[in-house]
Amino acid sequence: MNGVEVYNKEILNDEIRRLIITNVQLMADKTETKKAKINLEVDKTRLFGKKNSLVVKRKELRTEIAILNIIKFFNVLICRY
Repeated sequence: MNGVEVYNKEILNDEIRRLIITNVQLMADKTETKKAKINLEVDKTRLFGKKNSLVVKRKELRTEIAILNIIKFFNVLICRY
């Protein structure tokens, strides 16, 4: 024919059903993707918090090490006299 496809009512109903099922699956996938994105944001925030606390801890430990090295240096000077 003229490039026009002919459908009967049953074929159209089947096609509509198939498209509805596909649409529902796509909406479910979109919802799952949004949930995953939210969970990733929560994890990212938590990891930044841990990183920041580790940075602070590292600074504290470096300060302690510097103080211990100074004390050790003065102890060596005192012991020499």
